[in-house]
Amino acid sequence: MEDQLFERIKDFFKKNWGYNCDYLDRTTTLEKDLGITGDDADEIVSMFIKEFKISDYAEFDISLYFGSEPFDLIEPILNFFGKHKMERKPLSLGDLEKAVVESKLL
Repeated sequence: MEDQLFERIKDFFKKNWGYNCDYLDRTTTLEKDLGITGDDADEIVSMFIKEFKISDYAEFDISLYFGSEPFDLIEPILNFFGKHKMERKPLSLGDLEKAVVESKLL
């Protein structure tokens, strides 16, 4: 059952993201490994919540996991001057699998 769920999650990303989805495993991260960030992250996480019927996601703060669009120059400039350094938490396919099992994304 666990492997069937993970295969569904992999299929979801292959279908909805496609790019760089040849070697997905539970440690694959959305931002670093798949390059999902900014508005794309917001859209794909929303689609994932709907597709896998995750009921508890109100406390999920997407900005903790994903940066802004790649063409955003403000954050890199602030980071350069040490004014704003936000370390992102990695969000992996394993984390999403756990969210589906628990129906909770935090």
